[in-house]
Amino acid sequence: MDALRERTERLGIKADTATRGSIYLNGNVLDAEGLADEADARRRAGFEVELLKPAAVKDRYAIAGRHAIVGFGNYSADPRQLAAGYLNVAIDRGARLYAPVDVTDVEPSNLGVLVHTDQGRQISANHLVAATGYEMMKGIPRKGNKIISSWSIATKPQPRNIWPTAAMIWEANDPYPYIRTTPAGEVICGGEDEEISDAEERDAKIDAKTRALSRKLAALVPNIDAAPVHAWAGSFGDSAVGTPTIGRIPGMANCYAAMGYGGNGITFSMMAAQMLRGLITGYGDGDSELVSFHRDF
Repeated sequence: MDALRERTERLGIKADTATRGSIYLNGNVLDAEGLADEADARRRAGFEVELLKPAAVKDRYAIAGRHAIVGFGNYSADPRQLAAGYLNVAIDRGARLYAPVDVTDVEPSNLGVLVHTDQGRQISANHLVAATGYEMMKGIPRKGNKIISSWSIATKPQPRNIWPTAAMIWEANDPYPYIRTTPAGEVICGGEDEEISDAEERDAKIDAKTRALSRKLAALVPNIDAAPVHAWAGSFGDSAVGTPTIGRIPGMANCYAAMGYGGNGITFSMMAAQMLRGLITGYGDGDSELVSFHRDF
């Protein structure tokens, strides 16, 4: 996260970025005692956190009856602006963009990679990185991954009603809601995740999920007008241990993958960039085996 923030600032990319704290509330997955154990685990891992009892949570954030872990140094951004900013920097530095285009075949060899497109074009490269989110390219092992559907709502702008510090909010619940704010003071609440891969089935639940998310938002942050102005749904990839798959593709020379599983797409994308840079240039990455195609979990 720090590397992403530092690089974005160094490159001058404007994407409504902000550094914020986070509030992780107890729920049906972690009760108060479990939340305390989680706080200890985070401290042992080197993270700065603060464990708050309900009175302090109420006083500081106007959230009643909940224990919380407060974290620091989280990073928010407009994801479309962020992606477009990095893409434009790459193009300015000589990257060539082929779009819209579908890849129909990939020919890997020890000398490089030849990519065939639906327009009859052949693109040659020294290396290929398949970064197709949760949509698996032919020939890439799936490694037990699955598709999850998620729903979100956004309220009207209400900057005067936002809780102190506009910290990001999570609950240790299953299903869990998450709450964010925009620079204009809109409140985004999402979650209600289900294992649904069919887009029509997912979208058919938007109305019901919108009502559920609005109720949860109103109950959790009563000072907010929780009436939804926008509602939408999307899908993402997940894995048994909540991690992505990053690394060399077995049986495909000079081909690599950054498969966006685990739900934390922006964070994992930065991690993948660092790992793949090390693998391609030859100096390696000490953590790459944790997410490689060869891991045994």
